[in-house]
Amino acid sequence: MEALGINATVFAQMINFILLLIFLRLVVWKPLINLIDQRQKHIENSVTAAEEERKKAEELRASYMADMQRAKEEAQKIIAEATKSGEAQAQEIITAAKKEAERIKENAAADIQREKEKAVAELREQVASLAVLVAGKVVSKSITDDIQHSMVQEFIKEAGDLPC
Repeated sequence: MEALGINATVFAQMINFILLLIFLRLVVWKPLINLIDQRQKHIENSVTAAEEERKKAEELRASYMADMQRAKEEAQKIIAEATKSGEAQAQEIITAAKKEAERIKENAAADIQREKEKAVAELREQVASLAVLVAGKVVSKSITDDIQHSMVQEFIKEAGDLPC
């Protein structure tokens, strides 16, 4: 065998190698395959769970987006109602202010009219006093009917020209 280049050492190494392969096949191979199968199942389960979580997260995001849209629409509705209410309230305040201004204006006009009438009454009283005074002076002097008539006419004309 030495002629072929095979010596006992090589032959022993080949037998040791074959025995090692058989030993590895019987002792190590099955647990290693089981470990690889378990790891593969664990990875598949993790991928499946991650996909389910992604779907749940997508559904949750869609739900939150729908809720946000509803909240936004509701907020816009509330703002529109508040604006409308504010405008109505402003219109009521303006109307009330106009009514109050009209009432004050009417009261002022009535006060002015009363003061005017009061001034006219005082003026007439003064005119009457002056007329009595003039009449007393006229009586003290002897006047003819024509002079007295012209004086009364002149007095009435002057009293009529006074601002009332």
